Amino acid sequence: MSQDSENKRNRVNLTIPYSFLEKVDQHVQARLEDGESRETANRSAFVMEMFKLGLRVHENSRKKGPDEKTLDEKLELIAKNSIITGFVVDAIFGVQKETIDQSRVIKNASILDPEWLEKMKEQVAGRLKKFFP
Repeated sequence: MSQDSENKRNRVNLTIPYSFLEKVDQHVQARLEDGESRETANRSAFVMEMFKLGLRVHENSRKKGPDEKTLDEKLELIAKNSIITGFVVDAIFGVQKETIDQSRVIKNASILDPEWLEKMKEQVAGRLKKFFP
């Protein structure tokens, strides 16, 4: 970029609905009440700040590859694993407390009921829905 174009200001006119303008004014008023001056707390400064933030979000979403997971997906994976671990621990201690059928014990390893896995998956899905509706 040449030095002339760096010093030149680029102007963009943006027409927004009154409903947006009311929200902008509410945020500007809150900043003024917090003690900011009119130079930093005005419509133009607030809209410019929101534009910069939106531009960064847009650029980050474009940079993200198809294999990358969102934060919600990562949190869901962590929550799912912790819930499953809790159920497995409960199952292990539950099996230890009950009388084990010796016909189902092979080399000190008990075999869990096949239906238990399906019930556990349903319970995990139910608990995940509480966190991630």
